[in-house]
Amino acid sequence: MAKTLVSRIDALSPTINGIINVSGAPGASIGIMHQGEVIYTKGFGFRDVHKKLPPDEDTIYYLASLSKSFTAAMVAMLVERGKMKWDTPISSILPRFQHWDESIRSSSNIIDFLAHRSGLASKNNIWNMEYGQTTMARGDALLMINNLEKLSDLRKKSQYNNWGYALADEVITTLGGGPSWGAALKKNIFEPLEMSRTITSNEPDIDNRAEPYQALSNYTPHHLEIRPQFEDGQIMQGAVGVQSCVRDLLNYYKAFLLGLEDQTQRNTTFSDDNPLVQVNTLLQGHSKISELESGNENSYALGWARTELPAPMGSIGLNPTYVDPMPVVGEGLTEPKLCFWNQGSNMCSLHFVALLPDTRTAVLVLTNGLANNDVADWIGQLLLQTILEVPEPVDYLKLAKTSAEASNARWLKLKSDLEKERNPKIPPLPLPSYVGKFHNKTKLLYIEVRHENGQLQVCFQGKDKFWYAMEHLVSDTFTWVITRDENARLGRFPVTWANFYKINFQRTKDNGIDSLIWQHDGQRPDGEKFNRI
Repeated sequence: MAKTLVSRIDALSPTINGIINVSGAPGASIGIMHQGEVIYTKGFGFRDVHKKLPPDEDTIYYLASLSKSFTAAMVAMLVERGKMKWDTPISSILPRFQHWDESIRSSSNIIDFLAHRSGLASKNNIWNMEYGQTTMARGDALLMINNLEKLSDLRKKSQYNNWGYALADEVITTLGGGPSWGAALKKNIFEPLEMSRTITSNEPDIDNRAEPYQALSNYTPHHLEIRPQFEDGQIMQGAVGVQSCVRDLLNYYKAFLLGLEDQTQRNTTFSDDNPLVQVNTLLQGHSKISELESGNENSYALGWARTELPAPMGSIGLNPTYVDPMPVVGEGLTEPKLCFWNQGSNMCSLHFVALLPDTRTAVLVLTNGLANNDVADWIGQLLLQTILEVPEPVDYLKLAKTSAEASNARWLKLKSDLEKERNPKIPPLPLPSYVGKFHNKTKLLYIEVRHENGQLQVCFQGKDKFWYAMEHLVSDTFTWVITRDENARLGRFPVTWANFYKINFQRTKDNGIDSLIWQHDGQRPDGEKFNRI
């Protein structure tokens, strides 16, 4: 069976290369484990395009949200050691956790944040900007979290939120998991599992590391000269701070599957010779992602999604933005098949992992570029359908082409939509009226506006290397829209809703400007207010 499966997977190489090329990705490393044994690894494209260096199973990538399962696993160890319980209120662990809403403040626990059921706004476009450089210090996380707006009541609705994992890394360091989040992971997970090429810092002299890229509109990868600040000691480390390779990760995922199997059979929370504990709780569904027509389960676990196939996948990634509806993975299966999965995306990476516990199978795709679609998702789903031997396979190369085209089209539509709103007949105040610094409620974020060469310009968080030209839209509203290629060359995570690029200045009764509104969070149509100082 394994030999036949290997030949079927290897026969996918031309299709995988095609998906990579039409998506604008530089390269990828893939790995397959089946029946608990690694049966296939292969590199595609380049980890370094300029030097024409190919990736392999030891190439190190920024894991983005694949980091979340490590943070959740470390929290599980604290529970196992009696340092906390899963339902311990966060406020009793972290006295500085003082959310403005009483129910969040007094009742929320770590599962609420790890399973994305806190109901709080995500505010995911403000903690890093150009080249993935962070905009706040790690110590600012709690103040940000304390002031996050409520989108729904606690435990009532799923809302993907990185800030929950920033909170979790505070819990880890507070309860003595290690002198730092990264040190805790190294001592308790990396070293016991012999993950020698898994790190949490931007070590300058490490070999065989993937270079960061972002795709241009002509589907070619653009090299980013500055590496992101996704590492130990930085804000959001618990959500995105791990770097690793296929070889190490397959070993880690094997430990998850064996731990689940053993701890379920023995009705316990630990396993001999396996550092991963409380695996059933880690992989249990705690928050519903969405209702499926089939009635199959589709929920968030802790650092994982949990879905019964057949079902659409990819909801954690970018492809649902470009393809609606998403294809059904496992179409034709006669019985539901449980799948644990996750995706990762940042300004220079896209990743996919799926675990099938009944066959001890893991499918892993790591890529070193933010492509014109979620390339890792398409490759991962292609590999999954091949393993499952579905009777009517999806054409993922075709989907890769159409989604990449749709991604480019969104940037053109963005500019077109804003142009439709332009109305010079409702003029602004004299441009110097808008100049100044504007802070949000926490004082952690600020926007600066200047008047230069007859034009308004805006920069964020004092990053004065990056001033964006503003154009008048209507009345006191201005835009700072950029093109896809400008966005890629600046290493920004792509945002393609029009309101993100509007700055709405607020006029006082005496025709002064005292604040502005920026709609940086798509879940908050009213935007966030920044007061002039």
